[in-house]
Amino acid sequence: MRKYLFLALTILVFASVVSAHRLVRLYDVSRGSVIDMIEKGYDVTCVDMRHGYVDIMLPEQDVDQAALLSYDYEVLPREWGELLPENMDDAGEYYDPEENWTFWSSLSADYPELANPPVTIGQSYQSRDIYMIRLTGPTSGYKPPIYFSSLIHAREPGGNSVLIDFAMWLTGNYDGGDTRAAYILDNSTVYFVPIANPDGYVYNMPNGGNQRKNMNFTLGDGIDLNRNWGYKWDYDDLGSSPYPNDQTYRGTSAFSEPETRVQRDFIIDLEPIAAMNYHTYGGYLLYPWGYEDILSPDSILFTGWADAMTAENNYTYGTAWQILYNVNGENNDWSYCGDSLPKIYAMTPEVDDKGFWGSQNDTTEIVRICNECRPMNILFCFASLGYVGISGDGEVGIEPLLLLNSVYPNPVLSSASFRITSSGSSNVSVMIYDTSGRIIDSFETGSIKGGTSSLVWGVPHEIPAGVYTARISDAAGNCDSRRFTVMR
Repeated sequence: MRKYLFLALTILVFASVVSAHRLVRLYDVSRGSVIDMIEKGYDVTCVDMRHGYVDIMLPEQDVDQAALLSYDYEVLPREWGELLPENMDDAGEYYDPEENWTFWSSLSADYPELANPPVTIGQSYQSRDIYMIRLTGPTSGYKPPIYFSSLIHAREPGGNSVLIDFAMWLTGNYDGGDTRAAYILDNSTVYFVPIANPDGYVYNMPNGGNQRKNMNFTLGDGIDLNRNWGYKWDYDDLGSSPYPNDQTYRGTSAFSEPETRVQRDFIIDLEPIAAMNYHTYGGYLLYPWGYEDILSPDSILFTGWADAMTAENNYTYGTAWQILYNVNGENNDWSYCGDSLPKIYAMTPEVDDKGFWGSQNDTTEIVRICNECRPMNILFCFASLGYVGISGDGEVGIEPLLLLNSVYPNPVLSSASFRITSSGSSNVSVMIYDTSGRIIDSFETGSIKGGTSSLVWGVPHEIPAGVYTARISDAAGNCDSRRFTVMR
């Protein structure tokens, strides 16, 4: 049965060169049915069990197949699954390959002290450059690398838009505005690989936008680069496919493709402490393990990070097998535990775009997804730095006679409680500094009795989101400080 389905899908793949594809949403589908569809080679693009639907991609002439899978289905808008004719030369409101290069080159020209020009780290199957961009503040010394990537699947431009937005936010706010940007760039080095699958992305522009895999057509219609990584590659045929025309075809061997080898070698050399590998669509935040129904040793840490990171956008978080389906040979698992690397805390956001190309004519939707993901990126950088700038200790007091024990809640929204321990009764002065050392607020308390007490500080309306330091002192010269974050 699988053999005949494979042949049928092969015919459909070659027909897809001249025929359009449509996204179809199936309702009232069980998780078991999803697994069955994957095993039969259907292109399952989104699984949202929260809202009770699954999306699949079908050739337009075959959308009636959906009735065999669910009695309740709808064909989604054409632009969700393909580039419309008027956008086939430039990806519409998304950044096409040339616009990407122009943006990153211009960014380095506009902010030469923060952004390096794009640098090629290797070539794709069709010999196109895969490039990276490095952002960091002018401060010297070792600053741990944090890695961001997108478009390993060539039909997912929403993630690329989010990377561009985050780079603009970091550089645009470094010298003013949101002080969290300066804190990130002064304490880390942020690397972007915006187009991890350049051949597929270039191919999509004139060909309707449905190419997910790379352009190595030796055995079929490409290799899924996010099933070609070395850790647990070929673990089973559910998390990846051995059939060349399936969308999750893993290739002939681990790292068989130049695109994954280029990223592997760059990451091994870089040794980032954390990585965000962007995909679309669905509104998820995923982390290891993906290959099997087991939790990683750091599952509590990942869950804690994800809970904070999704507090604003309400993305569903968890492992791939908890939310979607099992995957093996993918980037997250390899980054977390592959090739004897130091552990990389890798996560995959699935941007909540409208299908793959649903925002091609709608800048407001691109702005929306960027606004949803920017706070997630900021908190991810803080979290991967060990929450420096969120709850890290500040200066050490001259004498351990006055202590600022905690700031709660942290991040702070409208008010904060400072928990103070004092050796005796004293008036206490409180000063709030931004990262440049400017005093942005101050007040004095009445006499604080010896022991532990709390002070409440209401955040002034004019103070922007950012990283701040609270410093307390008393008349005897005792002092202490603690960093915290204000969210807006």
